[in-house]
Amino acid sequence: MSMLEAKDISMVFPDNGYEALSRVSIRVGEGESVGIVGESGSGKSTLASIMGGLLRPTGGRVLYQGRDIAELRGQEKKDFRTSVQYIFQDPKQAMNPFYSLMRVLEEPLRINRKDLGRQERRRLIEDMVRRLGLETDLLSRHADEISGGQAQRIVIARALLLEPRIIIADECVSALDLSVQAQIINILRHIRKDTGAAFLFISHDIELVRYFCDRIHVMLHGRIVETLDADRLREDAQSDYTRLLLGDTYE
Repeated sequence: MSMLEAKDISMVFPDNGYEALSRVSIRVGEGESVGIVGESGSGKSTLASIMGGLLRPTGGRVLYQGRDIAELRGQEKKDFRTSVQYIFQDPKQAMNPFYSLMRVLEEPLRINRKDLGRQERRRLIEDMVRRLGLETDLLSRHADEISGGQAQRIVIARALLLEPRIIIADECVSALDLSVQAQIINILRHIRKDTGAAFLFISHDIELVRYFCDRIHVMLHGRIVETLDADRLREDAQSDYTRLLLGDTYE
């Protein structure tokens, strides 16, 4: 059984009638890293938001462990919200600018881990930020007082603190310079190895997706053009669009 699955997902935005997705189906298995690659406007971020429960599609279903997420209630819905965590493209926009970084990280634990006392929460947070290569004195600062790379580590820490089974990473390194990108991607690779978490990894950079993922879905104009094993990407690509993306990467 797939951990997370989109089945025939369509999305038409009612304000302008724009069809962002048309009958898209993908699945993410346990411990698997699945990539979605495509140019801006291809529909990949819309699909990621739907699979993370942030948007409701106009057609199709999203299944978490075989259950339609639109039908989840009570504890099942809470379990989905904690088990599927989202890493956003702009980490600073994903944090309350009025909160210290400690509070940014403590809030989801306070809400979802009521078994933990304040000291236990803070110990977990300090351990996590150290694991991600940050100093704990950073936690007294606010989002506008840290770098983009530090901010991305903070939102990764926030996701990991809830021990998710699936992490949706939506263009999570696209705004960073190349050296910081490499650091963050290597952190995510270690996280995947250490925790067994599955990833849905979204990017416009096909080379980056190939490096991180097991399987890649290529998207264009709201549709899946083709699906390929990452280690056979160049050999098996049939679509002209995929070959164009590969040409842009390798030339």
